[in-house]
Amino acid sequence: MKVGTDGVLLGAWVPVDNTTCSVMDIGTGTGLIALMIAQRNTSAEIDAIEIDKEACEQSFENIEKSPFKSRINVIHQSFPEYTTAKKYDLIVSNPPFFADSLKSPDQKRTAARHNDTLPLRLLIEHAMKMLSEDGRLAFILPIQLSGELDFIIATHRLYRIRRTDVISVEGSMSKRFLIELSAKNLPGKRHTTDILVLETNERKRTRQYQELTKDFYL
Repeated sequence: MKVGTDGVLLGAWVPVDNTTCSVMDIGTGTGLIALMIAQRNTSAEIDAIEIDKEACEQSFENIEKSPFKSRINVIHQSFPEYTTAKKYDLIVSNPPFFADSLKSPDQKRTAARHNDTLPLRLLIEHAMKMLSEDGRLAFILPIQLSGELDFIIATHRLYRIRRTDVISVEGSMSKRFLIELSAKNLPGKRHTTDILVLETNERKRTRQYQELTKDFYL
């Protein structure tokens, strides 16, 4: 899978202040989000897990060529099978989410784009076991999963910190949303919602989008 807008958005959007010392990127793919977080937080130590061998090799190659290689550890393993005593301050994922769409004949592309291998509920339940006391989860998801996520939040007693609905072109409906969650009510973290529009009708990046991603796009 190539570098996509969804990964760029999550890597630029998720808060990574000085208290974010330990990070996990689930389904790292090319290593994009892990690299972006390492660029934004100069002290964060990041574990980047990926089930696909070739993608894992690609992320390792990309990371080795970066100035952040000493702080990013690539793990070739299925996330549901991954166990550790380590606790993470932040767990991020741009997960496979096209549950109901037509599947590709390419098995690798199918695994990267469908949630058969890692349903949202399983991803969240397993990730919660690895969160530090004040740890946070952050995802980018299709709007169709909004109801399912609300049910998971209610049944697992999670707290919403922030949600941003993403609109590709001004005037159109939102197809994606960014969400930040925690397992406890964090002090000073009040739930906020907003909207991010990526392009104008003239297909130019909005000022809002440019400001968010200015440190990453040339």
